Amino acid sequence: MYLQLAAVKQELEEAGQAMLESEKKLKFKEETATAAMAAREAAERSLSLADTRASRLRDRIEELSHQVEEFETREDLTGRNRPRYVWWPWQWLGLDFVGHHRPETQQEDSNEMELSEPFL
Repeated sequence: MYLQLAAVKQELEEAGQAMLESEKKLKFKEETATAAMAAREAAERSLSLADTRASRLRDRIEELSHQVEEFETREDLTGRNRPRYVWWPWQWLGLDFVGHHRPETQQEDSNEMELSEPFL
């Protein structure tokens, strides 16, 4: 009878140990699941923020593109009747206005002299 009692006691201890290990595993799985759910929620929030930011940036790009198109259209309309480039020393070339030549005069020679004199 003593041997049967010892065997049952041993079996009970092993079952208790197995139950403790199962409880530890279950607790670990619960903690892992909780952490995974928190990570998933954080990832969803991050993705939502990224989508919002991308949408705002897309809207800003569309707005800037529209502004560029308007500017280019305005430039096309106003730029047709005026010279495209203006070079400030146009007088030195003997021009009164863009496209109009004037005859060479003494003033052109004096401009050349002014260029050759040192600045003080």
